[in-house]
Amino acid sequence: MLSKHRGLTIFILVCLMVIGLVIYSPQFLLYSTDYKKADAIIILLGPDFKARRKEANDLIQKGMADYLIIPAYHKTYGVSSEGKGTYLLPGSSSLKKNQNPSGYPKYYEDTHIELIEAQETMAHYGLKSAIFVSSPYHMRRIQLIAAKIFDFGKYPFYFVPTKYENAPADVFQLSSSDWRKIRREYSKMLWFLIYFTRSEYITKPV
Repeated sequence: MLSKHRGLTIFILVCLMVIGLVIYSPQFLLYSTDYKKADAIIILLGPDFKARRKEANDLIQKGMADYLIIPAYHKTYGVSSEGKGTYLLPGSSSLKKNQNPSGYPKYYEDTHIELIEAQETMAHYGLKSAIFVSSPYHMRRIQLIAAKIFDFGKYPFYFVPTKYENAPADVFQLSSSDWRKIRREYSKMLWFLIYFTRSEYITKPV
C-alpha cells in the first residue's frame, strides 16, 4: 500500500516539475542585460531581420558603438560621428575568404558560425567589447554559444533583444507560432551542447 502511494507521489511530483518547466520555458529564453557603450554591435540573422536592424539602429543613434557587424552577410560597418549613419568598411565583405578557407563542419549551428565569424572580425579590427542584438527568444542561445567563444571575463559583452518583435513571457499568451519558436530554440541549444564537446574547431578568445 505504501509503495503505491509512494509511486503516485513521485508521479505527481514529476508532473509538477514538467509543468513548471513548461511554464518557465519562455522566460528562460528571454535573456537580456543592461548595456553601455561597446566597440561593436553584432546583429544575428533570423526571420525578422528588420526588427533586429531597427534595434541596432536605435543603439547606433544613442552612440553605443563605433562598429556594426552583420556576420551572416560578412559585412562590417563603421558608425559615423554622433551615430547619424553607417558606412561599409572597404574589404569587409571579402574578409571571410581569408578567415576560414576550409569551411565549418556541416553539423555546426548557423548561430555558432555567425558568432565565430563575429569573433574573427572583431579580432581583425582590434575590437574587444560588443552588444549582441537579436530576437528575444534567440538571446539565451546566443549567450550560451558566445560564452564559449568570447572572453567574457576580460571584456564586457551585452545582450539586447529587439523590442520591435513580440515575445510573450506568459505561457497563456503564447501563440502556436511562439511555441514553434520556443521548441526550435531548445532543440538547437541541446544540439549545440551535444556537438560542442566534440568540436575540433574552437577559436581563441578575442
